[in-house]
Amino acid sequence: MIHNFFGPPIYHAVMSEEHLSMLQDIAVKSVDAPPCGYDLAGNIKVQNDAIVDDKPAFKNFVEHHIIEFCKEIQRGAGQFTYHLGNGPWINYMRQHEFNPLHVHDGTLSVVAFIDVPEEIDKEREQWVDKTNTFSAGMLEFVHAKSFFNPGYAKVTPKTGDLYMFPADLGHCVYPFQSDVTRISMSYNIFDLQFHD
Repeated sequence: MIHNFFGPPIYHAVMSEEHLSMLQDIAVKSVDAPPCGYDLAGNIKVQNDAIVDDKPAFKNFVEHHIIEFCKEIQRGAGQFTYHLGNGPWINYMRQHEFNPLHVHDGTLSVVAFIDVPEEIDKEREQWVDKTNTFSAGMLEFVHAKSFFNPGYAKVTPKTGDLYMFPADLGHCVYPFQSDVTRISMSYNIFDLQFHD
Protein backbone atom coordinates (compact mmCIF):
# COMPACT_ATOMS: atom_id res chain seq x y z
CA MET A 1 0.00 0.00 0.00
CA ILE A 2 1.29 3.47 -0.82
CA HIS A 3 0.64 6.34 1.56
CA ASN A 4 0.58 9.73 -0.12
CA PHE A 5 0.76 11.93 2.95
CA PHE A 6 2.55 14.45 0.74
CA GLY A 7 4.66 14.32 -2.46
CA PRO A 8 7.06 11.37 -1.88
CA PRO A 9 5.38 7.94 -1.83
CA ILE A 10 5.73 5.83 1.31
CA TYR A 11 5.21 2.10 0.81
CA HIS A 12 3.78 0.12 3.73
CA ALA A 13 3.50 -3.66 3.80
CA VAL A 14 3.03 -6.33 6.42
CA MET A 15 5.75 -8.94 6.03
CA SER A 16 4.81 -12.58 5.47
CA GLU A 17 5.37 -14.97 8.39
CA GLU A 18 8.26 -16.50 6.42
CA HIS A 19 9.98 -13.13 5.93
CA LEU A 20 9.36 -12.03 9.52
CA SER A 21 10.78 -15.32 10.81
CA MET A 22 13.88 -14.88 8.63
CA LEU A 23 14.45 -11.36 10.02
CA GLN A 24 13.87 -12.56 13.58
CA ASP A 25 16.58 -15.21 13.06
CA ILE A 26 18.93 -12.56 11.65
CA ALA A 27 18.26 -10.32 14.67
CA VAL A 28 19.09 -13.13 17.11
CA LYS A 29 22.34 -13.95 15.26
CA SER A 30 23.30 -10.26 15.04
CA VAL A 31 23.16 -9.42 18.76
CA ASP A 32 26.94 -9.85 19.04
CA ALA A 33 27.80 -8.74 15.49
CA PRO A 34 30.16 -5.82 14.89
CA PRO A 35 28.66 -2.46 15.87
CA CYS A 36 27.90 0.06 13.13
CA GLY A 37 26.27 2.85 15.15
CA TYR A 38 29.21 5.20 14.55
CA ASP A 39 28.08 5.35 10.89
CA LEU A 40 24.40 5.96 11.73
CA ALA A 41 22.26 8.84 12.97
CA GLY A 42 20.59 6.94 15.80
CA ASN A 43 21.11 7.66 19.46
CA ILE A 44 20.83 3.92 20.01
CA LYS A 45 23.49 2.05 21.97
CA VAL A 46 23.25 -1.26 20.07
CA GLN A 47 23.18 -0.93 16.29
CA ASN A 48 24.95 -3.88 14.67
CA ASP A 49 25.73 -5.16 11.23
CA ALA A 50 23.14 -7.78 10.28
CA ILE A 51 24.44 -11.33 9.91
CA VAL A 52 22.63 -12.72 6.86
CA ASP A 53 23.46 -16.39 6.33
CA ASP A 54 20.89 -17.15 3.61
CA LYS A 55 21.78 -14.41 1.14
CA PRO A 56 19.52 -15.72 -1.70
CA ALA A 57 16.48 -15.75 0.62
CA PHE A 58 17.29 -12.23 1.83
CA LYS A 59 17.75 -11.06 -1.76
CA ASN A 60 14.30 -12.47 -2.62
CA PHE A 61 12.83 -10.60 0.37
CA VAL A 62 14.41 -7.30 -0.71
CA GLU A 63 13.40 -7.70 -4.36
CA HIS A 64 9.83 -8.73 -3.51
CA HIS A 65 9.26 -5.38 -1.81
CA ILE A 66 11.04 -3.38 -4.52
CA ILE A 67 8.69 -4.99 -7.07
CA GLU A 68 5.59 -4.33 -4.94
CA PHE A 69 6.66 -0.70 -4.38
CA CYS A 70 7.18 -0.22 -8.12
CA LYS A 71 3.78 -1.76 -8.91
CA GLU A 72 2.11 0.59 -6.43
CA ILE A 73 3.69 3.69 -7.96
CA GLN A 74 2.89 2.31 -11.43
CA ARG A 75 6.50 1.96 -12.43
CA GLY A 76 7.42 -1.15 -14.40
CA ALA A 77 9.41 -3.58 -12.32
CA GLY A 78 10.81 -5.93 -14.92
CA GLN A 79 14.59 -6.27 -14.81
CA PHE A 80 16.43 -4.05 -12.35
CA THR A 81 19.78 -3.76 -10.63
CA TYR A 82 20.71 -2.32 -7.22
CA HIS A 83 23.01 -2.87 -4.27
CA LEU A 84 22.62 -2.48 -0.51
CA GLY A 85 25.83 -0.58 0.22
CA ASN A 86 27.01 -1.57 3.70
CA GLY A 87 23.56 -2.72 4.88
CA PRO A 88 21.53 -4.18 6.32
CA TRP A 89 21.84 -3.35 10.01
CA ILE A 90 19.83 -4.16 13.12
CA ASN A 91 18.63 -1.58 15.67
CA TYR A 92 18.04 -2.85 19.21
CA MET A 93 16.26 0.28 20.47
CA ARG A 94 15.85 0.54 24.23
CA GLN A 95 14.22 2.85 26.75
CA HIS A 96 14.93 6.59 26.10
CA GLU A 97 16.83 5.96 22.83
CA PHE A 98 15.79 7.65 19.60
CA ASN A 99 16.66 8.44 16.01
CA PRO A 100 16.83 12.19 15.33
CA LEU A 101 15.54 13.71 12.10
CA HIS A 102 17.81 12.55 9.28
CA VAL A 103 17.97 11.35 5.67
CA HIS A 104 19.87 8.47 4.08
CA ASP A 105 22.08 8.00 1.07
CA GLY A 106 20.86 5.90 -1.84
CA THR A 107 17.65 5.66 -3.84
CA LEU A 108 15.27 4.05 -1.35
CA SER A 109 15.40 3.32 2.39
CA VAL A 110 13.67 0.52 4.27
CA VAL A 111 12.82 -0.08 7.90
CA ALA A 112 11.37 -3.48 8.83
CA PHE A 113 9.97 -3.90 12.34
CA ILE A 114 10.99 -7.28 13.74
CA ASP A 115 9.67 -6.95 17.30
CA VAL A 116 7.57 -4.07 18.64
CA PRO A 117 6.63 -4.81 22.26
CA GLU A 118 3.00 -4.12 23.25
CA GLU A 119 4.19 -1.99 26.19
CA ILE A 120 5.03 0.82 23.74
CA ASP A 121 1.44 0.93 22.46
CA LYS A 122 0.12 0.94 26.02
CA GLU A 123 2.47 3.79 26.90
CA ARG A 124 1.23 5.83 23.95
CA GLU A 125 -2.41 5.16 24.88
CA GLN A 126 -1.81 6.78 28.29
CA TRP A 127 -1.22 10.11 26.54
CA VAL A 128 -4.19 10.10 24.14
CA ASP A 129 -6.32 12.45 26.27
CA LYS A 130 -3.38 14.54 27.50
CA THR A 131 -1.75 15.78 24.28
CA ASN A 132 -2.39 15.81 20.55
CA THR A 133 1.24 14.87 19.82
CA PHE A 134 1.59 11.59 21.69
CA SER A 135 4.43 9.86 19.89
CA ALA A 136 6.23 7.22 21.98
CA GLY A 137 8.04 4.89 19.58
CA MET A 138 6.40 6.36 16.48
CA LEU A 139 8.12 6.76 13.11
CA GLU A 140 7.67 10.22 11.61
CA PHE A 141 8.22 11.29 8.00
CA VAL A 142 8.91 14.96 7.31
CA HIS A 143 8.52 16.80 4.02
CA ALA A 144 7.91 20.36 2.85
CA LYS A 145 4.87 21.94 4.50
CA SER A 146 2.24 23.41 2.24
CA PHE A 147 -1.26 24.83 2.44
CA PHE A 148 -2.64 21.34 1.79
CA ASN A 149 -0.53 19.26 4.21
CA PRO A 150 1.21 19.80 7.54
CA GLY A 151 4.58 18.56 6.23
CA TYR A 152 4.81 15.52 8.49
CA ALA A 153 3.13 12.17 9.01
CA LYS A 154 3.47 9.83 11.98
CA VAL A 155 2.95 6.08 11.75
CA THR A 156 2.62 3.55 14.54
CA PRO A 157 4.84 0.58 13.71
CA LYS A 158 3.73 -2.93 14.57
CA THR A 159 5.68 -6.18 14.51
CA GLY A 160 5.91 -7.27 10.87
CA ASP A 161 5.48 -3.79 9.34
CA LEU A 162 7.83 -2.69 6.59
CA TYR A 163 8.18 0.85 5.25
CA MET A 164 10.03 1.77 2.04
CA PHE A 165 10.50 5.40 1.08
CA PRO A 166 12.79 7.72 -0.88
CA ALA A 167 16.16 7.81 0.86
CA ASP A 168 16.20 11.60 0.93
CA LEU A 169 12.88 11.83 2.81
CA GLY A 170 13.42 13.19 6.32
CA HIS A 171 12.39 10.82 9.08
CA CYS A 172 12.88 10.24 12.79
CA VAL A 173 11.92 7.77 15.52
CA TYR A 174 10.65 8.96 18.88
CA PRO A 175 11.86 7.52 22.20
CA PHE A 176 9.71 5.46 24.52
CA GLN A 177 9.81 5.12 28.30
CA SER A 178 8.97 1.43 28.70
CA ASP A 179 11.80 -0.88 29.78
CA VAL A 180 11.69 -3.03 26.63
CA THR A 181 13.73 -3.53 23.45
CA ARG A 182 12.26 -2.80 20.04
CA ILE A 183 14.09 -4.55 17.19
CA SER A 184 14.12 -3.31 13.61
CA MET A 185 16.21 -3.82 10.50
CA SER A 186 17.17 -1.01 8.14
CA TYR A 187 18.89 -0.91 4.78
CA ASN A 188 19.31 1.39 1.83
CA ILE A 189 18.85 0.50 -1.82
CA PHE A 190 21.53 2.15 -3.94
CA ASP A 191 21.70 2.71 -7.70
CA LEU A 192 18.26 1.25 -8.44
CA GLN A 193 18.10 1.09 -12.24
CA PHE A 194 15.46 -0.45 -14.47
CA HIS A 195 16.29 -2.30 -17.67
CA ASP A 196 13.98 -3.30 -20.52
